[in-house]
Amino acid sequence: MTVQTAGEMASNGFLRKFISPDGAATIMVEDDGRVAYAYWLDAAGTIRGDVWLYNRCPAPLQPEWTDRDAAPYANPAAFVDEAVAFSPPASAACITVEWRRSEAGQIGDILVWGWVLARLMDGQKPGSSRLAAKDGPLALRLSD
Repeated sequence: MTVQTAGEMASNGFLRKFISPDGAATIMVEDDGRVAYAYWLDAAGTIRGDVWLYNRCPAPLQPEWTDRDAAPYANPAAFVDEAVAFSPPASAACITVEWRRSEAGQIGDILVWGWVLARLMDGQKPGSSRLAAKDGPLALRLSD
């Protein structure tokens, strides 16, 4: 994967890191040019949560998660809400994370062009995505 800086195009993908205000967590957004995920890492760098963000490739008809070598998996068509108007970001600069606290703990909202695309919390596997049509192994449906 080619790691890009904020101004480069996403054809080869990008990796962007967002550190929580207290430094206890990091959200890594990875777009490999085919599919994008966000990962919640603790202070030691251990992945404690993940969520599918979007496919750049056509959504497959059959799930890819039966083949471990195919990871990271594109979300299959039955789990992708095609009714949501969304275009993948042109660069990492289009993505931000807003951190907030709730009674359940720290929350990271992943935004594309200022629109909340996904939500992650410590230990949440999977997190929630607005592009998920229904709950599945890669993302839960984010509706609020």
